[in-house]
Amino acid sequence: LRKAESLDIQLPHSNDLNILFEPASISNKYIPNRLVVQPMEGFDSKDDGSPGEYTFRRYKRYAEGGSGMIWFEATSISQDGRSNPHQLLLNMDTLDSFKALVGKTKEIAIGAFGKKHEPFLVLQLTHSGRYSKPNGKQIAKVFNRNPWLDINDNKRDLISDEEIDRIRDSYLSAIDLAKKAEFDAVDIKACHGYLLHEMLSGYSRTDSRYGGSFENRTKLLTELCQHNTGLISAVRLNATDLISHPFGFGMKPDAYNEISLAETEELIQKLIIEDCKLLNITAGVPRYNPHIGRPFDRGVKGSVIPYEHPLEGINRLISITSELQNKFPDIPFVGTGYSWLRQYFPYIGAGVIKNKMASFIGLGRSSLAYPEASKDLMEKGKLDPDCTCISCSRCTEFMRFGMPTGCAIHDKEIYIESYKKIKFKR
Repeated sequence: LRKAESLDIQLPHSNDLNILFEPASISNKYIPNRLVVQPMEGFDSKDDGSPGEYTFRRYKRYAEGGSGMIWFEATSISQDGRSNPHQLLLNMDTLDSFKALVGKTKEIAIGAFGKKHEPFLVLQLTHSGRYSKPNGKQIAKVFNRNPWLDINDNKRDLISDEEIDRIRDSYLSAIDLAKKAEFDAVDIKACHGYLLHEMLSGYSRTDSRYGGSFENRTKLLTELCQHNTGLISAVRLNATDLISHPFGFGMKPDAYNEISLAETEELIQKLIIEDCKLLNITAGVPRYNPHIGRPFDRGVKGSVIPYEHPLEGINRLISITSELQNKFPDIPFVGTGYSWLRQYFPYIGAGVIKNKMASFIGLGRSSLAYPEASKDLMEKGKLDPDCTCISCSRCTEFMRFGMPTGCAIHDKEIYIESYKKIKFKR
């Protein structure tokens, strides 16, 4: 807090951590506490996209960890949309494995904490768009030309409206399958540069039914949220890209690299009308400005040293989420960006919840490093500093190299040998 004050940042905080363990509900679905495991791809599926051994192990650890909500990682709706040959893929052939994973996750959590602790499970569905690498090589088309993201990609073709129509049908099928797999909610991923998010900034794609106007750019996302299967509808949404208009969403049209939440708020209002019940807020495009959504101490090889202190990025994420939560008080928002805070995140998170700046506190990298953090908070009232995420970006490096993803620091039994291979490649 002293460092924050020296940066003229007033972070919310509270020493009363009990508020993190107050239950909540969404559409009458009980959620045992306010802590969320954020979606972090493991890239450890079987060849057909069904959950593999390490996938089951990871969600077992999350279930034993005590978080009230587990937001399952990005799962592709089609083979061509996979970001990695071992990204999870939901289709009829893999449905039974997903159903087994859901059942096992809930069984383990209830076994560890009792019948009142059934975690709320969200499945994130995605098409990776410009970042698709289904066979390990980037073969996907892009929706829109973007000079900030098109490095070495400017010769790729544009995806056609007819192809988008087919992708829409794949999404609808996957949403139906998520219901059969017995998830509690489905997240239509619209963040971090993947297809549905890229479409939001398709201002210059005026030759497309899915580009140009606000209505066109948001058409597919809102249509998918409207698809009613009985699942709770959710969206992990980029509130802002921090890429200047017209190539970034959530930016002022008449200024360089300045945030505007006007379209973000208009989109959220539209999503709520289409029955979206849960928003998970993030920002930035990791391939371009990774520190915006994931403040770090050590970046991946070749990344630019951020111009700001991590606390400035955390404050931005908290402030944006707070502004949206207060604009739409009747829908719960999940906040992000807390992993860098290490053992101090509970106090900031408690302050955020106490001041109604978000409804849930989400942890991504920290969940890979310290999956039992919620349990330790419940039972000991504090975290073990030696177990927390050190924001070293090694988990991101696993992803960039297309390898099974985990914490090379705190889960060495599984991942240290893999990281040695990365060090060799670097």
